[in-house]
Amino acid sequence: MTPHLQNTPYTTAASALLSIIKYLKPQTTTKHLEFQIWQQSANLPTRGSNIFALATYAKDLNPTVIVENENYNFPDYRFFRYTKEDIELAAFTSNLHLKKAKDNNINIITKQISFQDILHNLTNHAILLRVNAKPIRNTKKNTSQYIAILEHNQNQISIFDPTIGGLTIPITTLKEAFESLETKKHRDHKMILFKK
Repeated sequence: MTPHLQNTPYTTAASALLSIIKYLKPQTTTKHLEFQIWQQSANLPTRGSNIFALATYAKDLNPTVIVENENYNFPDYRFFRYTKEDIELAAFTSNLHLKKAKDNNINIITKQISFQDILHNLTNHAILLRVNAKPIRNTKKNTSQYIAILEHNQNQISIFDPTIGGLTIPITTLKEAFESLETKKHRDHKMILFKK
């Protein structure tokens, strides 16, 4: 499978979702589809995508959303030049996306997510997961991003990072990316499961 690389710095989640859709239902991916997902999932006034809206977009694949907290949070928003008012508006937008997901009967589970949950679900699911991408990309900056996790065998995991493409990484690298999301970025874990 040729993964779909993102066309902008803001469409990481949309591109990761598009790659999962392509993985489960082979089709041509385009910039148009990437922007369509982004347009329908943007958590305005921020440029990031909302997990509930991503699941709503892919509702035909019967996704299950698992979040540790349904409420919107963005603790380091000042580093992205957002104001407190912007974040309050983004929280309002997030609630609209959540309501729409519930209206579309998206299965939403609120619980603590462990790394073992990911490994357990990976056997039968493709996973859209929010991680700290620093360990995966081997960069200096901690950054909260969505990646697609597609398969695993023994100590290796096949992922798709929309910034750099398809990779096979050690489970330990994914574990570090998962755990440092909370410890370095102070963000809660979120994922969407898609039955293979």
